[in-house]
Amino acid sequence: MNILRPKESYLRKISKTLFPLWGLRAGLFLTFKHLFKRKFTVQYPENRIDPDVKFRGKISLLHRGTIEDEICISCMRCEIVCPVECIHIIPKTGEDKKRHVHIFDIDMNKCLYCNLCAECCPELCIVLDPVYDYASYSHDGLYNTIEGISRVATAEEQAEMEEFKAAAEAEKERQRALRKAEAEAKKAAEEAAAEKSEPDTGTEQKD
Repeated sequence: MNILRPKESYLRKISKTLFPLWGLRAGLFLTFKHLFKRKFTVQYPENRIDPDVKFRGKISLLHRGTIEDEICISCMRCEIVCPVECIHIIPKTGEDKKRHVHIFDIDMNKCLYCNLCAECCPELCIVLDPVYDYASYSHDGLYNTIEGISRVATAEEQAEMEEFKAAAEAEKERQRALRKAEAEAKKAAEEAAAEKSEPDTGTEQKD
């Protein structure tokens, strides 16, 4: 079976004949060109490069001081929105009749680092930290429980949470006031329409 190959140009044939080691010379020229320039290699792990501010690394679940003083309300939005189903949550109801976290597991073997879990969290208690050195020799080492992903929220993160909750409450109040105004306007319009539809019995007909 004949294999069709593209025809080489005459210039390429001549260059191969006159300069058989041209590819090697070009590679060595590129090497010597960058030999005395500034190096970008870092001696890891002694030296480390700070990742970008938008870097998405290990998932962390924030709390206020201890795991029992949790921020998560077990709404399970992160588990629902996760495209690869790497988050597993089992809530529980405490003595205060509120939902608390009983089990919160994340399988980092399947995580896409898409940040959807952090974006949909109503309490902003899930973050993707700029941590990249958490490799493991087995898949089991990348299956994290709540003890492995929990950490204390910083002052900046707690301030951001409070600001977010205040903005959410203000938006709820605005929506509530808007619905109330719409209901009152609708009621006033219905009353006005009812008054117009009533027959006028105040005047008597004359023969």
